[in-house]
Amino acid sequence: VLDLHKRFGGRRALAGLSFALRRGEVLGLLGPNGAGKSTLVRLLLGLEAPDAGGFEVDGAPPRRGWLRRVGVAPQELALYEELTGRENLALFGRLQGLAGAELLARAAATLEVVGLAERAGTRVEGWSGGMKRRLNLAAALVHDPDLIVLDEPTTGVDVASRAAILDEVRRRAAAGAAVLLATHHLE
Repeated sequence: VLDLHKRFGGRRALAGLSFALRRGEVLGLLGPNGAGKSTLVRLLLGLEAPDAGGFEVDGAPPRRGWLRRVGVAPQELALYEELTGRENLALFGRLQGLAGAELLARAAATLEVVGLAERAGTRVEGWSGGMKRRLNLAAALVHDPDLIVLDEPTTGVDVASRAAILDEVRRRAAAGAAVLLATHHLE
């Protein structure tokens, strides 16, 4: 990220933000609500345009299709409650180019990782908030992305679920993913 600037009306959300994130690293963006963390996420994903500055991927401007290498767990849950956990992961996996046996295996393995394997066949609408948050993370991870972007991934989850989510984040970074973690939780 190179000298990124963004304003909304008269309010400055980002002013000259620069940082580098490499594979195997976890970069935490810590700040209160309204500090610009979600704005940065939206800029990186192309959902907003910066007023100035930009970013590079592997030393060059992002190329078409680069978002297939990104897994995103947004602050607002991005799930289909009428689908089962397995169906949600199959849908998100297909959107990222997975298919067939590989898709099914990745969905099952990711549900296991987030501790939801036994609920895989049940509809999400009856799940607790913490379970939905873990499935939201699983949707970001199912395609084994190179860059994982997490916007407040532990909001509303219990202590054990928070620990499990953060353990998985560290494990993915140790396996070579770059992780951008935006949070207001100091711990």
